[in-house]
Amino acid sequence: MALFDDIRAVCEGRAPARLPVFCLSQEFDAKYAGLTYHEYIQDPQTVIDVQLQVGESFGWDWCWLHLDDTLEFEALGVGVAEGDENVVPCTANYLDFDRETLRTLQVPDPRSARMPLLLDAAEGLREELGDSRCITGRVAAPFSAVTLIFGMQQSMLMLLDDPDLFAEALKFAEEQAISWGLAQVEAGCHAIWLGDCNASLHLISPEHYEQWALEPCRRVTEAFQEAGGLVFLHNSEEHLQGLQLQAKTNPDVLSVGPGLDIALAIDALGDTQPLMGNIDPLEMLTNGSASEVAAETGRQVRLMARGGCIYNSGECVPREARSTNMHAMADTARQIWEIVGPPEARA
Repeated sequence: MALFDDIRAVCEGRAPARLPVFCLSQEFDAKYAGLTYHEYIQDPQTVIDVQLQVGESFGWDWCWLHLDDTLEFEALGVGVAEGDENVVPCTANYLDFDRETLRTLQVPDPRSARMPLLLDAAEGLREELGDSRCITGRVAAPFSAVTLIFGMQQSMLMLLDDPDLFAEALKFAEEQAISWGLAQVEAGCHAIWLGDCNASLHLISPEHYEQWALEPCRRVTEAFQEAGGLVFLHNSEEHLQGLQLQAKTNPDVLSVGPGLDIALAIDALGDTQPLMGNIDPLEMLTNGSASEVAAETGRQVRLMARGGCIYNSGECVPREARSTNMHAMADTARQIWEIVGPPEARA
């Protein structure tokens, strides 16, 4: 349980004995295992095998079962693009945003369509690893879920043209998010990666966030926490005002996007809200050198010595990222924490 003692310390704003190190590396993971992304997500055992392999190679403290955003929405009839076999599947055809469509929607059984891919992978990893790694599933938060079901353009228009219909859609998305997340906790996930990138302040205003996104996200977060799951909220946020609003949903840890200096986020929120982040997956892990990655990792980890932080990439790492850079990130974080962490980190 040492890992979860450390994660618990972070969630309580304290410095962990050993800094948890995560990475949003799913596309890279598939490439590292010699697979296309399409091959990676074909069956639960492949997901399990790849996660065990990269965990052994890089020492990540979690298994990130994001897989793709379409799992729970394909069951509603949302189309999925075949696309490039090397990238994460995306939505091809959205549903019509009208009352007739909304009346026909029902929260799908979590064992329908492709949803068991994630559930069975979580169950298998929990059986293999127990509590030695933080098995983390994923759910789209209600506001972003509406945009993933009906499309961003239709959703933004409906927000203005028919706010009552948008509110009805939010209620459905909240119900589905809770159902899907609780099924993952039951299957063995320790935590849920709650994604709400379409509710970041580079897409909506602070006023719209408070009016439409905040409370549904808070209720979903609360439901997962009451079931014993941790919640890691990710909006890929790059504005302090956005992070401050998102903190009001009370996640266990709030993820900082790569476009904001983690120093600013820690200064603004570090005393009240645990944070994770946020090395840049493109500038550093893909295009940088190992020495540049080590230097940036060292800078960020030193800032985290005050406590309440997990080290992570700020966004998804592409398959083109360099293995040497990924090792530099993981290894340097451990080495620097032995210097700047609490006394037990040097034991």
